[in-house]
Amino acid sequence: MEFKIQIDSLQVLISSGIMERSEGEYKIYMLKKDAVLKVHIRAINTRSDGRYITKVKDGDSLLQISACSFDDLIDKLYEFYYGDANSTLESLYPLWIEYRKNESSVTSKTIKENGYIWNAHLKGQSIVKKPLKKLLPKDYILFFRKLTKDRTMTRKRFNDMKSIMNGILYFAIEKDIISHNPLNDINYQQFSFKSEDNDIIPYTLAERNSILNYLDDNNLYDLAIKLDFQLTIRIGELKGLRFDDIVGDYIHVCRFVNDKHEIIDDIKGHSSVGKRWLPLTTDAKHLIEQLRQLNPNSEYIFMEDIKSRKFITTVTFNRHLKRCCDALNIVYRSSHKVRFATASILNNNGVSVPELQKLLGHTTPTMTHHYLKNVNSRTETYEKVLSILN
Repeated sequence: MEFKIQIDSLQVLISSGIMERSEGEYKIYMLKKDAVLKVHIRAINTRSDGRYITKVKDGDSLLQISACSFDDLIDKLYEFYYGDANSTLESLYPLWIEYRKNESSVTSKTIKENGYIWNAHLKGQSIVKKPLKKLLPKDYILFFRKLTKDRTMTRKRFNDMKSIMNGILYFAIEKDIISHNPLNDINYQQFSFKSEDNDIIPYTLAERNSILNYLDDNNLYDLAIKLDFQLTIRIGELKGLRFDDIVGDYIHVCRFVNDKHEIIDDIKGHSSVGKRWLPLTTDAKHLIEQLRQLNPNSEYIFMEDIKSRKFITTVTFNRHLKRCCDALNIVYRSSHKVRFATASILNNNGVSVPELQKLLGHTTPTMTHHYLKNVNSRTETYEKVLSILN
């Protein structure tokens, strides 16, 4: 709701002394009046004693609202339609998005993905229109059952949608609209999901090796792809690496760079597990030395332009990776699947899930399991089975 954002902005201008209080309050009143008259369809009348009265629909009944002046009635109607008592997932969604854009470190890509998920699964649903104060865990359970009963939604898509709902609910808690997140009271094992077996598998070990052998040692993006295959790291974290993050045989992952080339001294998820030390292979150390020679005046390993402080971009990274895959006749998968591939290859070769959880910076083993796929060929799997059982 754009008008709520405008009202919040005006209140900040008033409190900071940038705008005269009388001017700001008048503008706020006009915004509230316009918002009320867009949704209030019933007549506003004047009683014999001069009070203004009208009626609003509250559930299945009509509620009378009165005030001593028209302006006061507008304030009461605004509180009824848009106040905290009637805040919904739908009314808070745009405010939460605006908050994330201005107050958090999420990327524009994530914001766009949130919008897609909202429009596809939440927009227009009855649950997002019901006041949060009236929603119980059972209401969310019924909604989730309806979405998942036919197994048409994958667990990942469900979790993406639930993440948006969680975000809005915690935003509502921060605003003192509700005191508890009801999604925490739900047993999610009761829901059934579409199989994700058909998801694109990560790069195999053979494909990884072919890519590493093909790429150029004198190109910043090619070296970025090579190093990415050596680490269990997100693309934003890769862009955030500095040469002084290296201590001995380890590199410290402790920041990321978003799509706006902004340096965020934090890590996606919980920084307590997201900030982590990763071991450097011999090849990784060699690549870093090549990068140091290629970019000798930069503190950041993958800063493309020091003067403008521009880093390598995810789009161009993926373009280079696709060009390489096309040349090798390998099915292209994006930068995120490189992380999947490294984790799966390590797991297939004996690195345990708890160990990978730390390397990936995940808060739960469930998140780690989502990454792990069988990257061995059918022949390799058969040979393993025969070597064990024969």
